[in-house]
Amino acid sequence: MKTLLSVLIASAITIPLSAQQAAPPVAPQAPRQSSQQAAQSSSQQIENTRAKATDWEEINFETNQAVIVDGFPSLLRLADLLKTHPTYKVKIIGHADQRGSNRANDALSRRRAEAVSQFLQKYGATAAQLETSGEGRKSPEENARNRNALFVNRRVVITVTAPDGMEIGDGSINSAIEDFITYSRAQLAKIDGMNTQLQQIQSQVGNLNTSAIKQDTTQIRQDTTTLKSDTAAIKQDTAAIKQDTGTLVQRPVPLTSEQTTQIAHEAADYALTQSALRNRKYSLVGGDIGPMFSHGRVGDYSAEIFGKALIPFGNGKGPDETGNHGVQIDGDWVYVHGDARRNSPSVANGLSDAIFDVGLANRFGHMELGTFVQFDYASIGLNQFLPSGAQVFSRGGAFMAAGVASVSYVFNGVSLGVFGAKGFKDTSNVTSTSVSALTTPQYIRYADQAGVNMAATMRGVQFESSLAFVKRLVRGVDEQPSGMLKLSFGSRDNMQFFIEGDVNTTLDTPYYGDRLVFGVQFGNWVRARNYGTTKGVTPVTLPRPHYELLAR
Repeated sequence: MKTLLSVLIASAITIPLSAQQAAPPVAPQAPRQSSQQAAQSSSQQIENTRAKATDWEEINFETNQAVIVDGFPSLLRLADLLKTHPTYKVKIIGHADQRGSNRANDALSRRRAEAVSQFLQKYGATAAQLETSGEGRKSPEENARNRNALFVNRRVVITVTAPDGMEIGDGSINSAIEDFITYSRAQLAKIDGMNTQLQQIQSQVGNLNTSAIKQDTTQIRQDTTTLKSDTAAIKQDTAAIKQDTGTLVQRPVPLTSEQTTQIAHEAADYALTQSALRNRKYSLVGGDIGPMFSHGRVGDYSAEIFGKALIPFGNGKGPDETGNHGVQIDGDWVYVHGDARRNSPSVANGLSDAIFDVGLANRFGHMELGTFVQFDYASIGLNQFLPSGAQVFSRGGAFMAAGVASVSYVFNGVSLGVFGAKGFKDTSNVTSTSVSALTTPQYIRYADQAGVNMAATMRGVQFESSLAFVKRLVRGVDEQPSGMLKLSFGSRDNMQFFIEGDVNTTLDTPYYGDRLVFGVQFGNWVRARNYGTTKGVTPVTLPRPHYELLAR
């Protein structure tokens, strides 16, 4: 009889300890398509989706973007749950569609996961609760390449994990609660059955002898005391289960329409602000004028009008960084007025150059690579004397083109680089007349060059300089130096004065021609003092084209 009671009591008080742990509620499964695709999905439904009860609503992204544009209500509910239950954790896995390289898609998918992580932290979650990773294009949701399938593949998948490591969802929590209640009621029913068995045993004791009855009664009392103690413990555990169940079934307070609208506006403003920061545009315009001097000068003074633009694109390294790629466009018009003392007044003396550069700059850490195409339309009217003593009047226009490549090392306040320029449309004829017969018409030839450039800031003054060796065809002066130094200064970045000095500005002659100009410039250009505080793309200092006038 003692053995039978022990077995009954043991079977009555056995309750799995793990049943006292349950997960907090999570948001219900949301539609897999974003609001942007709602109008298109009515006629094109994505089939064979693999949704599970533990999945959260997928957050989808635009092409090559890591800015959240939908799913705000679900993310806000998740952030509130994580704030209320700090022992629960979330895995955030970013994905990309099938287009592009593995390296680019891996980085893009990690940035998408980080964007969701930053959103959850902003509204209540902690960094310790969040784990991010990127799968790139390795795990597409859909293998098709139509517009809807590619949109579904550009997603972030969210999984909530309970403290015991179990992945949970809204449905699994309710099932666990019902199982706990059913189990506790079954335990109470067993206790009632044991009380009935005890009453039957007590009625059978009357048929036994007194000494045995006393002995068994003593044992029964002991077992009954133990049973009551265990029953009290079961009731206490059942009350705790009910209390935990009441806590688990609580839901976040629904947001009002005003709160939802405000959060949506804040999220939209945040997205627009980030987009503006990462894709800001820089521009600069200005002009200058100044004298020309030394024996090789073409005219007595020069003037210039210029404009520059730098347009970053792509995602930056941080939330407030510009893109690390950019399109740079430079335009110059240089006018050199003819020197009447050196040329015949009857000839249309002078020279002008219309220069246009366009290309890409790409920043990789401290290194920046640039590739550009350079166009130059030179218009000349010169009075020259041949070695034979014949006077030659050369006039006309010439179009030339070249490719320019540069490599720069960018660090705090300074950029140092090397460049090279090679002409691919490098010759053009000009009209020549003479007081005597001419048998060799003249032409303009683009001169290849290579050199170094620098941009730096010192005591509020911006330095820009370049030094190049120009390759000519004239024997004896086949390698001729060319240089530029520009100093910009002023109390405001959007308007500055500058002084610039040039040696052999564009037209190469056997003798050096120097140029000194004074000017003013306006715009929001990137200054060298900011190079060390940003990982975004920076401007490239490009050399001016060079050409020489030759006879065939």
